[in-house]
Amino acid sequence: MTLRVITRTGLLVLGTTFAVALAAPGVHAAQSRAFVVTTDFQTGGLSAIDLATRAVSADVASVYKDARARWYDGRIYVLNRFGADNVQILNPAAGYATVRQFSVGNGANPSDIVVMSPTKAYVSVYQRAQLQKWNPATGTSLGSIDLSAFADADGIPEADHMARFGRWLFVALQRLDQANGFIPTDSSLVVVIDTEADTVVDVNPGLAGKQAIVLARTNPVTTFAWDPVARQFHLGCVGAYGALDGGVVRIDPETFTDAGVAITEAALGGDVSDIEWHTATHGYAIVSDALFNTSLVTWNPSTGTRLATLFTPGGFGLADCARNDRGELYVCDNSFAVQGIRVFSTATDAQIAGPLNTGLPPYQVMFDGSFGDVLDVPVLVAASFACSTPHPNPARGAVTFWLSSDRERDAQVEVLDLAGRRVRVLHQGRVAAGVHEVRWDLRDTVGRLARPGVYLVRARAGRVLVVTKISVVE
Repeated sequence: MTLRVITRTGLLVLGTTFAVALAAPGVHAAQSRAFVVTTDFQTGGLSAIDLATRAVSADVASVYKDARARWYDGRIYVLNRFGADNVQILNPAAGYATVRQFSVGNGANPSDIVVMSPTKAYVSVYQRAQLQKWNPATGTSLGSIDLSAFADADGIPEADHMARFGRWLFVALQRLDQANGFIPTDSSLVVVIDTEADTVVDVNPGLAGKQAIVLARTNPVTTFAWDPVARQFHLGCVGAYGALDGGVVRIDPETFTDAGVAITEAALGGDVSDIEWHTATHGYAIVSDALFNTSLVTWNPSTGTRLATLFTPGGFGLADCARNDRGELYVCDNSFAVQGIRVFSTATDAQIAGPLNTGLPPYQVMFDGSFGDVLDVPVLVAASFACSTPHPNPARGAVTFWLSSDRERDAQVEVLDLAGRRVRVLHQGRVAAGVHEVRWDLRDTVGRLARPGVYLVRARAGRVLVVTKISVVE
């Protein structure tokens, strides 16, 4: 494949090559809780669910009636949106106390937050043409990055969800005509930020001015869903509501390009409002029909086809869904009949629990971990042999790696414990040119399940050595 390496002075295009990881990302703790933002649009709250018992602790904290939440390093970052316009930081370890709250500006309407460290965070604001920077530890402003060059005629780019890929921050810009009912304009964008230089990256230096990624569909409304197999983001674009003109687009974070449409709204069967990637052939989406009846559906990211309808409560009742590291999909059902969190098995697509009563109707769900999110990715350099990081990580079941080679060669992939003792050889011998899948069923050489703990995965081909970590949990 062709890699583009970003420098501070521009874009350097390398020839046909593969990437080797120089530094492995950290191992994140296994998830134990779900957090649910709840609202009846008069008042708002936060509820917690124990993933092991599914016991609900309702209303553990008060938030605004229109809020979103993100998790980072033991804290919950609540974006209290239009009318409150602040960031509220909760500490679950201290009884969900609000440890800090700071305004982002009256009428700014915060959309998303990406926390880089305890002292640096980016906040996208829907009603401003700037990307804000904050110190969450003190609640003080670190300045902003100008996005006005990417706005439509009304001067506001409508910055919404964000995702981090190593040093690169991807910000979805809806670019809507607010004077005419927030209808999509000619195009929607994803702007790329270099978080080390705090500058906008020009993704197409061949054109005048700084360029952003132009999406194949308009009005991106979902979070960025990570596909670790193709190393791409999926982003759901609704287009104009009531018209099947949207779809799920792919974003290649290594080449800064729109990689095409994974599935159209016509194939999904309605306006898309949320998506979740599960495997290369199995994803989830919440869609609404012409009468605004929402459904939870499955779809195939490889073929762009809808697979099945799992649940239709009637009315505009499904608000959000999220997948955890236990093979479960949590779905927010705020329909009039029965409200609560419904839990589906990602192995069978069957509902296995719920609705779990969260007090107020559930609006958004997330977990206390970064499973499925891209935060710290390996540094990439030109090389001839590579081994991807394992997925999922932490793992309770089988994990998958991908080997890349520019030519046929001898290679070895093995699992070691932290003492350096060999646990299992996953591959030994020749590999052909191309990309190859390698799986570990978490068993050692004699078939025993690996004990919970941290293991090293070591891939070697000649002088090239790649080591990454995987956490095995119960």
